[in-house]
This record gives sequence, C-alpha cells and structure tokens, in this order.
Amino acid sequence: MKKVLIHIGAHTAGVWKLQNQLFSVAPAQFVDPEHFESSRFMELFEDRLVKPRGSQLAELFQQVLFRPDMETYRVSSARLMGKPFQKGRFYPFLKRYGQLVSALKKEGVAVKTLVCTCSRADFLISCYQNGIVTRAADSFHDFANLSVTPAFSWQLLADQLSNVSVTYLPWEAAETQPSEFAIHINKFFESKVLTEEDVRHAADLSVSELSDVATKHLERIDDPGLRTYLLRCADAYYKQQSSLCQLSADRLEIYRSHFREGDITFAKANFPGAFRRIYTPRKPIGEQFWLPFLNGVS
Repeated sequence: MKKVLIHIGAHTAGVWKLQNQLFSVAPAQFVDPEHFESSRFMELFEDRLVKPRGSQLAELFQQVLFRPDMETYRVSSARLMGKPFQKGRFYPFLKRYGQLVSALKKEGVAVKTLVCTCSRADFLISCYQNGIVTRAADSFHDFANLSVTPAFSWQLLADQLSNVSVTYLPWEAAETQPSEFAIHINKFFESKVLTEEDVRHAADLSVSELSDVATKHLERIDDPGLRTYLLRCADAYYKQQSSLCQLSADRLEIYRSHFREGDITFAKANFPGAFRRIYTPRKPIGEQFWLPFLNGVS
C-alpha cells in the first residue's frame, strides 16, 4: 500500500450523494463502503470506550483496504469524521483520524484527504432535519442555541486537520459549477472518476441524504411489488420531513447572514480559485438583527 485518497465528509455537504455516485460509477477504483464500514477497523475506530494506538488503527485500516493488484486506494466514508457536535466541540473525533493518518505516514503510506463543506447555515439546518445530532429542544431555533457549540466554523475543522494534507471543496459548486467541480474531484482522486453529468446527478437528487441510506437497504428487497411500495413511502416521508423543518425565506436569510462572513474568509483561504467567491453575499444584511431575532422567537 503506497497511497490512500480519502473523502471523509463533511456531513450534509453531499457526503452520501458523492459517496454513492463515486462507487456506482467507478466500483473497481473504490473500496466498497459497506465492506469498509462493517470492518474490524471501523469497529475499533468508533469505539469510544478504548483509546487505540495509531499503529493499531493503521494496521487494521490497511488490512481492510489491501488488494494485491492496487497501489492507490480510494475511500469515501463520512464516519471517519465522527459526529459534528459533541460535548461542546465541533467534530472532536477528528483527533482520532489525525492519529490514523500520522501512523500511516510513519509506515510509508501517503495519505490525502478530501473534505466538502457547505454554507454553515445550510449545514446546521440539514443536521437538524436529518437528526444527525441529539437535539435538546424541538424547534430549530432552540436547537441552534442549545445543542450547537459556539465554536462552530469550518476554520476550526481546518485547524484540527492542520497536519493532514487536505483538499477543500464547496458542495454548492456541484450544482453551480458541475464541470469545474468534476475536474477537482478527478484531480484529487488522480483518475477520471466523475463526469459533469455524474456531478449533476449527485447534486440533483431530491431526497435527503438520510433517505439515501434507507433506500440502499430497501432496494435489496426481492419482492418487486413490496420494494416499489416501500421505496415510494420512504421517498414521500423524507420529502415531508424536509418540508416540515423549512424556515421562512426571511429567517433563513438572517441565519445565512450571521454565518456568512466566516464562510467567505474560509473560502478565500482554502478553496481552489474558481470557488473562492462562492459565499460572496448578494444582499448584505446587518448582523445586528441576529440577537433580537433569536430573542423574539417563540
């Protein structure tokens, strides 16, 4: 094993869509996500009751990936990031991922990491809709105030990965600049794994990322009538769940305004040139409305 190219997330930033698309169009070049995520490596990696050595993680990681006919391994799994909000910290599990990368480097394995981000307002809303974190309250506004750590920024994530070779891409570009997005994905994976149409397909999926996971299991049902019925029910359910949690346009714009400045700074520092202005505001809205708005929410 000489090189590993890993897409690790972030959650809700097209992670399941991109993972499914990559494996569906280039299965011979990617590690089977189901095989990888049910492995002994992942079991140890996610065990919070133990503190494994980096060398242990590296050994099991290489075992689950190893194929005698390959020198470059490609992996896509958001579980390597852990959950986004835990105990007042943003992606605290990244420390363990850093241990894995450091141990692999010591054994002569080159590791490159891909992280896709999105507007933090959209990220927060999607986390709430998909139930990725335990909510302390039912309303989205209470969730934002009570469950989410104040240290919530993509720059904090970048700081935790400062010793890791990382490529950052904005998921919004999959919809607005699919050709350029495909170029950067292919550059990272050192192979033409996606076309512009593949990216458009991943960006245009209508159901939520969580429903993608359920759909993978429902599609295995042998009875065609039952399979079709359950898939239809799942699609309707997740679309409804998404609509139930939608914010009004004016409230959503206030959330975006609050987070925008940090996102713009991060984009300028970390995205490829074609994407550095992706979070530039169309209509500036004063952040002084943020606290009064929250105080007035029932």
